Amino acid sequence: MTEQVASGIPYRDTFWNIPMWARVFVYVGGTAAIAVFAWGCWQRVALWREGTPERRTDRIPERIVLVLTQALGQARIVSQAYAGVMHAIVFWGFLALFIGTVLATLDYDITVPLLHVKLLKGTFYLLYELVLDMFGLFFVVGLGMACWRRFVTRPARVDPTPRFAYAPLILFVINATGFVMEACRLAVVKPAWAAWSPVGYALGQAMRGVGMGEGVLRALHLSVWVFHAAIAFVFIALIPQSYFMHLVTTPLNIFFSKLRPRGELAKIENIEEAENLGVSKFEEFSWKRRLDFDACVECGRCQDACPAYISGSALNPKRIIVKLKRYMLDGDTRPIHGEVIQADELWACTTCMACVQECPAYIDIVDTIVDLRRFLALSEGALPSTAPLALQNIQRAGNPWGLAPAERLKWAEGLDVPVLEEGKRVEYLYWVGCSASYDRRNQNIARSVVKILKKAGVSFAVMAEERCHGEVARRLGEEYLYQTVTTENVENIKKYSFDKVITHCPHCFNTIKNEYPQLGGNYEVVHHTVFIDRLLADEKIKLPRGFDQRKLTYHDPCYIGRYNDVYEEPRRVLSVLNTNDVTEMRRNRNKRTSPSSSPRASSRRAVDPAYREIITRRLELPLHQGPDKRARPEKAVRFP
Repeated sequence: MTEQVASGIPYRDTFWNIPMWARVFVYVGGTAAIAVFAWGCWQRVALWREGTPERRTDRIPERIVLVLTQALGQARIVSQAYAGVMHAIVFWGFLALFIGTVLATLDYDITVPLLHVKLLKGTFYLLYELVLDMFGLFFVVGLGMACWRRFVTRPARVDPTPRFAYAPLILFVINATGFVMEACRLAVVKPAWAAWSPVGYALGQAMRGVGMGEGVLRALHLSVWVFHAAIAFVFIALIPQSYFMHLVTTPLNIFFSKLRPRGELAKIENIEEAENLGVSKFEEFSWKRRLDFDACVECGRCQDACPAYISGSALNPKRIIVKLKRYMLDGDTRPIHGEVIQADELWACTTCMACVQECPAYIDIVDTIVDLRRFLALSEGALPSTAPLALQNIQRAGNPWGLAPAERLKWAEGLDVPVLEEGKRVEYLYWVGCSASYDRRNQNIARSVVKILKKAGVSFAVMAEERCHGEVARRLGEEYLYQTVTTENVENIKKYSFDKVITHCPHCFNTIKNEYPQLGGNYEVVHHTVFIDRLLADEKIKLPRGFDQRKLTYHDPCYIGRYNDVYEEPRRVLSVLNTNDVTEMRRNRNKRTSPSSSPRASSRRAVDPAYREIITRRLELPLHQGPDKRARPEKAVRFP
């Protein structure tokens, strides 16, 4: 490096001040650390492979993009201000330092001896030093933010136990010793380009300022260099056995994440002959579900988003995944039902997908809960509260309340609503749903939709044989009833000719659109808010702008928004109705936390009385916000 300094060419001398024994140590120690790391990772992979098969290798380009945006880009992480920025700074700092180490290794061990090309010199080397110094500084700031959050402010969702304390400590020591080594080198060599390493240069000047001579600086450099290498090797070797394993499992889990529609649960194939109905023991989880458990970083974002947890129920999605993770890693053999996971935890889930939406590791929490429910419902018959009666009513009468099928179309009296006929084609099948068919308040929704369709001159009809689509049964784990009801509905629908399905119920919309295709029901399904938005845009219907002056706020239904990404169309419709536009709630779009009094909520109340508490908590938000009326399209957008 002395010759390069004399010539004025910026240049990295990889082993400046390092004797041969220390160089041998770094190669031997590095090889051993990588070998231990690889062995530990293979043990984890073998643990995942003990699970049942599941195909997750389709659509490779989409999976790569997902890893780039969510793992490397931290897109979901940074959606939360402090925690997101903190983690992004730490991650990007770590990534930059890792890439810097890889470049230095390539430079010294590959390009120079094999290609006779020096990578780290000249302008590129100066930028290399500047970037690494700045990212190293950001890395330290991020670690400080992490410690402050976990051990000082201590939000309820994070665990301030000692096992999390060593994580930032070891990273800080590795980074700090790197700065000390750099400072010693710059203070001794005094290259003209030293200021391109601002942190190391400032620290080196401080060392000179307190009287440290060349001999002391060289000795300090060598001792810190050896310690830095040793602690880095320990870190690498311990990754598979520590919290840092999420550096491997999180990108993997994102890559293998569910790309099917979010609202589509897995079908139990050949249910009449299936040996396993749901998950009764840990061995029945798939390899992907095991990877899910291992990928959990215990950040608690799912806990904060969960409406059941917020309302004080037994469910904490974080605890469910953490308990299953520790069960797997500890080699536990206890029954998971009753001893590890309690039934009331599972039944408290509303399947709103808030936890899945928030999870930075893309863990399929809801799918795991439903799989566990399936065992309780199908094999044990252990359903909660009044659920058995509601399910019997669906099977017997086609609706959760057991009301007469002959009264299903009474809501349409006086409207001259067309009914599907064999051999006669219409453009739209209007699927009304149970609540709007029987509940007097919700019947107004169906009547309003019919008036809009007629006003716009839309060709449509309802189906006389319509019955419950079975979604409540499926979410409760009663897959057999769901498949039976769905098969019957699909067979009835096949008798008629139409182009598309329109529905106002969020759950009818999601089920018919995303889940009916599993049983042969392939339809183009449109939610009525999207359809009304199109009618307004095409001027098929016209309204005087702003005829409603009340202050409105919109409550995003889980199964329209979070499940199917329909957010803007309902708001555009409301903006036509009201010159005040829409006052957004604090939790809106995919950040809303729970269902409310939707058509499906009334059927859920028939199944689970605890659901009322969740609805009450959610209604408090708009009430505190102070709008004159909480508008939700399936119950408040009505056109006379």
